[in-house]
Amino acid sequence: MRREKYLSDEFVMSMERKYYRAHKMPSEIPVILGVDLQNYFLRFGEKAYLPNAETLKENLTNFYRFARIKGFKIILTRHCHENDIMERWWHDAMRCDDPATEIDEKIKKFGDLVIEKRTYDAFHNTNLENMLKKMNVKTVIITGVMTHLCCETTARSAFVRGFNVIFPIDGTLTKNAEFHEGSLRSLSHGFASTPSLKEVRRWMSSLE
Repeated sequence: MRREKYLSDEFVMSMERKYYRAHKMPSEIPVILGVDLQNYFLRFGEKAYLPNAETLKENLTNFYRFARIKGFKIILTRHCHENDIMERWWHDAMRCDDPATEIDEKIKKFGDLVIEKRTYDAFHNTNLENMLKKMNVKTVIITGVMTHLCCETTARSAFVRGFNVIFPIDGTLTKNAEFHEGSLRSLSHGFASTPSLKEVRRWMSSLE
């Protein structure tokens, strides 16, 4: 399965023109989810390293810094699994005691808290939903990796639980443009608003 660099300005603009609908943006204060921003995917040389990882880290470091200055909360997830269906499917474990499953150091400092998960869905067998409801959160912004697996699954799960979902085009990353656009196409149709991070920042500023 090919891996490629694709997260260019041209790609983001093209996807925004095709799939973003401004009238779908909600009006509630959001919480940001940073899904699985771990060394396993983002550190060069790791087995699941994603091309454009440095671009995503730069995008999210800037976005998270902006969000913290503005007072928005950021919840990070950390994925690990072994001896389960995930390992059977991928023929690979992501052990919790493996340094590769630690959250990237440049990202970790922005998180208000970290939730551990064992499958694609950040809501499954975690306290994320209860936590968001206690915070009276109605909107989530989903960022992280991979676009078409954990990020998309979490977006769909958030929607069916009654949360508004914002899924920034350049706020997630996967192996190639085909997978990425596939997620944007389906999510924008029935589950999430899909703007660029630039548009998300403009929208967040309008909430003040």
